[in-house]
Amino acid sequence: MENKKEKTKLSELVWLFVIGCLIGFVLETLWHFLKNGEWINKQGLLYGPFKPIYGFGLIFIVLVMNNYRSKKIWQKFIIGVILGSAFEYFGSVFQEYVFGTSTWNYSHFNLNIGGRIYLPYCLAWGVIAVFCVDFLYPLFKKLISKMNTNLYKVTTVIVGIFMIINVSLTALASIRYSDRANNETATNTVFKVIDELYPDEYMQVKFPKMKVIKE
Repeated sequence: MENKKEKTKLSELVWLFVIGCLIGFVLETLWHFLKNGEWINKQGLLYGPFKPIYGFGLIFIVLVMNNYRSKKIWQKFIIGVILGSAFEYFGSVFQEYVFGTSTWNYSHFNLNIGGRIYLPYCLAWGVIAVFCVDFLYPLFKKLISKMNTNLYKVTTVIVGIFMIINVSLTALASIRYSDRANNETATNTVFKVIDELYPDEYMQVKFPKMKVIKE
């Protein structure tokens, strides 16, 4: 088995982000249906079935876990639990203090820390980490190595630009969603356009689980 750390290219990060976003959307949608018996929109970006926390999480796990590919499965599991839990915790803090919103809160469960992380889900991060480093990432590398080079480059650029715009618009829309709830008027042309394109009614339908943190 090859234990040497593999270098991750920028183009690969684009696709890892997309894959993570898609997997996260599917998992959360199915999990909510199994728990509650209803289908609900679980997307985290304005456009497309994407959950960015999982996209960034997959990138984070792959970049860090590449240092531990030679470890035993139980060691990688523990490292994954720690890394994933820390990522989810600080991701929640970041969203709250930068965007003024909250998408998940585990306060109604036992075994939670500050409502930001929940022990069973922390263990799930360990499983995800092992799956990613031992199966998903190697498979991903193998698949892209067989793709036409020019097609790969072109599609990567197109998808990368789309995701940058998507994430940026979602961030701006989330900030204004929170600002409006706190009676803060738009102070520049960009925010005024965002208010027109993504009013409260639109955001409530698009992100039904997103809560605004009021000051």
